[in-house]
Amino acid sequence: MIGRLLRLQLDAEVRVSHEVLTAVQEAPLDWRPHPASFRLGRLAMHVATIPGWTAAVARTATYDMGAGGPGPDVPASAAAILEAHEAAIARAHQVLDVMDEDAWLAEWTLLRDGHVIETMPRAEAVSRYVVRHLVHHRGQLCVYLRECGIPLPPLYGDSADRRLLPPDLTS
Repeated sequence: MIGRLLRLQLDAEVRVSHEVLTAVQEAPLDWRPHPASFRLGRLAMHVATIPGWTAAVARTATYDMGAGGPGPDVPASAAAILEAHEAAIARAHQVLDVMDEDAWLAEWTLLRDGHVIETMPRAEAVSRYVVRHLVHHRGQLCVYLRECGIPLPPLYGDSADRRLLPPDLTS
């Protein structure tokens, strides 16, 4: 049941994220709003790959943020972002569809350079560090796109650029 609920949450957000990542096809991937900010392409790749973290959280008891690399670089093309997104979703689905309840309730710990930041049930780690993290950075990406003059798709309702329509009226 827990895996099914997490999959419903994730699937709803990756559908919306796919629309935003599709809008990136028209964006300047090297653009950034400030020297300290990620470049648009790097942020888009981050959004694209976050769903794949589900597999890492499911297969390990800890994650050390200090041991990770610098993160994705600006991709060579916007098409690479969509490909990475599809691969990340597939990795997430592989775990969400098979893990049992006890595994979702097992403790998972976030570390920084070996020091405990927080311990929580694995299901909460997926909800927080995958689903909500995805939503947060997708919001950032929408601001980047708006600043570049790229029309935004409707997310949970209409955007300033497009109305949200039932699927049978969008084709």
